[in-house]
Amino acid sequence: MCLAFMFSTASAQTDTNTVNLLNHLADVYEQQGNYQISNKYADSALQFAQKINYKKGQASALNNLGLIQYNQSNYTQALNLYTRSYKICKTLNYKQGIASYFCNVALVYADLENYTEATIKYITALKIYQNIHYKIGEALCYNHLGLAYSKQQKFTKAVAHLSMALKIRQQLNDTMGIADTYNNIGYIYYNKQNFADALTYYNLALLLNQQSNNPAAQAYTYNCLGNVYASLSNYNQALQNYLTALRLTQQLNNNVDDLVELYSAISEVYSQTQNYAQANYYKDECKKLAEKLNPTNLYPAKSYGNN
Repeated sequence: MCLAFMFSTASAQTDTNTVNLLNHLADVYEQQGNYQISNKYADSALQFAQKINYKKGQASALNNLGLIQYNQSNYTQALNLYTRSYKICKTLNYKQGIASYFCNVALVYADLENYTEATIKYITALKIYQNIHYKIGEALCYNHLGLAYSKQQKFTKAVAHLSMALKIRQQLNDTMGIADTYNNIGYIYYNKQNFADALTYYNLALLLNQQSNNPAAQAYTYNCLGNVYASLSNYNQALQNYLTALRLTQQLNNNVDDLVELYSAISEVYSQTQNYAQANYYKDECKKLAEKLNPTNLYPAKSYGNN
């Protein structure tokens, strides 16, 4: 009887490990911008977790599925998935999952420029992460708070929070996290029209993203570099960076929003250099994609609060 119990326990452990591995793979591919493969792993994790009644695995899978929808600007779907995950986490009193919910909902509000609500959610998540001493989560919240403050032109607060994020991420040797924070610091300098320092931080971010082989993050930084060079009227460098970002984004099957932004920027550069044939081509491509954007992707009127 004891032997049977041992086998049963080992089997249950193997099953939960399988769910955890599937969720981990979903997370890896989501960070790389490969949402199709990420979705397959997350969906498999959810189905298997439901089959073995592994609640924490279900919550993680739903969270990953929400992130995939969020990254494709499908905000209503993302928030619904986050809420399903949150309800499970609250039942389990799973603090890390609860904090993740608030942080992810804040991302949606920030994207929709509701920075007041986003800040409240980030701070709620930060306090939970601090209480459970989860440094990765703390750094994430500081980083997002820094970006939110910079979007509101509150640069002193932005730099303070990004500095805290960078310090923790350097202590953790979190290469991708450090690159993300460098990008955000670069964004502050870009907005202050300190283009030399913006280029410095964007190039630091690009180097780290190349070392970690993260094409989605590389595409984002190339786009940022293109913006700086366009502001400097260095259109050759701007075009080179924009086209590299476009190539990477197309390879990743990334979301339409990113492609619309890139097509618009490339069209503008060609227009500035009086290459009107190419300018019109990219302008038309931008228009075609923009028509695919669905305004119903925005979050519904219902409140996603601290319930």
